[in-house]
Formats: sequence, C-alpha cells, structure tokens
Amino acid sequence: MPTAETAPEPPAPVRGHRRRTPPTSRDRDAETIRAVLRKNGHPEFSRPGDGFYVDGGYDGAPFLVSCACRTRPRRLSPAAEVASYITTLTAAGMHVEPQTGPDASPLVLQVRTGIPGLT
Repeated sequence: MPTAETAPEPPAPVRGHRRRTPPTSRDRDAETIRAVLRKNGHPEFSRPGDGFYVDGGYDGAPFLVSCACRTRPRRLSPAAEVASYITTLTAAGMHVEPQTGPDASPLVLQVRTGIPGLT
C-alpha cells in the first residue's frame, strides 16, 4: 500500500487545459429542457433581452422555467409565451405545472423531465 512518501505525484496541470466536471443527470435534464424550448423557437434568456431561463432541479426538486418578457418586440404576450412553453414541454413528455407557494409567479413553471428516477 503506498504511503504519502511513496505515492506518485499527480501530473502537473497542462497550461490552458481545463478539467470539466462530468455532467450530472441534473445537468443533462436541464440541457434537455433548454434544447426542447430552443428547438421550438423559444429564445434563451441573455442580457439584455428576453427569453426563458432554466434553474433548480436539485435534490429531486422540479426545475423552474422562467419567462422573461420585457424588452424585445414579441409576437406573443408573456402569458401566451408561458402557455407555449407548457405546450412544447408537455409534447416532449415532461410534466409541467404552474409554480406553487407563497412567492409563486405566473411566469414561472415547475418542470419534471418525466424520465423515471430523475426529476
């Protein structure tokens, strides 16, 4: 059994090389939600601007999909945009419901991917 004195030294980091943490199931599920919405013509939020934002999904909690609709000229009202998110995500097999709780917003949805064993 190697001791601290005989254990091999870890390799020196390579300049310019970043180590990426392997994606978790939470990361993959969040990216699935983003990909489904983008594929169906919904822009992802960027500053300044409008679009959807995906957050949450930790420890079995649902993902929160928010609609930021303030600055760009749009073809849909914020409520219609959220309804379109619901239609798109539901058609992709995800469970979607309005946000619940005392701080609930009509522009935030709770989303579960519908994949057994995942959020």
